[in-house]
Parts: sequence; C-alpha cells; structure tokens
Amino acid sequence: MKKLIHYMVEYGRMLILAVDIVIITVMTILICLTTVIIVRDIIGVWNYEAVSIGELQITVNDVFLLIVFAEIIRSIIVGRRQPEMYLVAIAEVGFVISIREVIASVVRGSKIDILYASVSSLILAIVLFLMYRYVLPQRGSLRKTSSTRSS
Repeated sequence: MKKLIHYMVEYGRMLILAVDIVIITVMTILICLTTVIIVRDIIGVWNYEAVSIGELQITVNDVFLLIVFAEIIRSIIVGRRQPEMYLVAIAEVGFVISIREVIASVVRGSKIDILYASVSSLILAIVLFLMYRYVLPQRGSLRKTSSTRSS
C-alpha cells in the first residue's frame, strides 16, 4: 500500500512538472511574439507623425502583456522552489494585471473603469500585504536569522 501511495505521489509530481514545463514554454513563445509585435508597433509609430490614442493604448497593452507573461513564468519558478510562495506569486500577477487595467482605463478615459480597476488594485495590494505580513511571517524571520548569522 505504501508503494502505491509513493508511486501516486511521484506520478502527481511528474504531471505537475510537465504542466509547468508546458506553461513556461507557451509563455516564452508568447513573450517572443509579443516582443516582435511591440517592435513592429514602435517602428510604425516612429514612421508616422500623428499617433492616435488607440495605437498608444495597444503598445502599452503589449508592454504590460510582456510583464504579465514574465510574472507567470516567475510565479511557476517561485512555486517550484518554495511551494508556500505560489499563492503570493499568483497574487502578484493579479496585482500587475490590475495595474495594467488602471493604466488602460486612464488611456480610455472611462471613469467607472478607472474606479473598478483602482479598487481591484487596492484589494490585491491589501491581500499581498496580509500575505507577506501574516501568512508568511517565517519568510521575514528567516531573512533576519540568516543575516545575523552572516554578520
């Protein structure tokens, strides 16, 4: 029975590793494609004198997509190293996305969208604060003890 449980746990770990590899591969491909699109858009904006708000918004969205893709890769890597940090990493990705929505709402000029995006950013900032402060206090204490040991 113990061997069966051991094999099931190992099989689960292999599946999680396979999914992590697929996600990192897909995000890397998306980063490459988005970078090409950003370069193309910047060259297009550079060649024309009049830049519309729509073109500027698309370029800003593409830049934030790069950040989101990189944050997703980082959250997977952090989750592999420290499983307890996986939720924090996901909350950080959500925070980056909500900040992107605030900026996109400002560019669009929609006051109600700015309000919604700002409230969601505030909520995610509070969640991150609570996670770092109370859910993962051992992380801060580990830093303090390791820094005092190295002194």
